[in-house]
Amino acid sequence: MICCPGGDLCSLANARSIPIADAVNKKFDDLDYLYDIGDISLNISGCMNSCGHHHVANIGILGVDKNNEEWYQITVGGQQGNSTTIGKVIGPSFYAEEVPLVIEALVNVYIEQRTPEERFIDTFDRVGVEPFKQRAYAGRDKRRSPNSAAVSEAKTAASSAANETITKVANA
Repeated sequence: MICCPGGDLCSLANARSIPIADAVNKKFDDLDYLYDIGDISLNISGCMNSCGHHHVANIGILGVDKNNEEWYQITVGGQQGNSTTIGKVIGPSFYAEEVPLVIEALVNVYIEQRTPEERFIDTFDRVGVEPFKQRAYAGRDKRRSPNSAAVSEAKTAASSAANETITKVANA
C-alpha cells in the first residue's frame, strides 16, 4: 500500500489518507489471507495532486471534498510499469467509514472471479469494471451522513427564507 500524508500532514489535501490506510490495514490484518489474495496494489491520495499515485493502482482511493465533508472516490484497474494504465472510477464517492467495506467487496470479486495464478489486474482486464462496480454499490442507497443531512436542511431553510425576503421586497 502506498499512502500520501493526506489532510493530517499536508495543507493541500482535501481529505485524510492515513486513517483510511489504517482502517484498510485493520480489515486485512491476516497475513495468511493476504498471501492467499496475492499481488494487489492499493494506493491512496488525499487530493488531485496524487502524491499516493492512486490513479495507477489496481485499487485506488482519492480523497475529495464535498460540502466540507471527506469523501473517497474509488478507481480499479490501474497498473504501473511498462503497461501503465489509469484506473477507472467506479462511480460516486464513499464516506470514510464505507471505504474498508468497499475494498473488501472489490477483493472478494477478484477472489471469486480469478483463475488459478491470476493477478488482480489480469482478472480485471478479463471481466471488466462492472462486477467490481456492482459489488461496491450493492445495497447502497446513497447514504448521507447526519452532518450532510443537517447541512442540506439548513441550506433548504436558508434558501426558502431568502426567497420569501425577495418576494416581499419585490411586492413592496
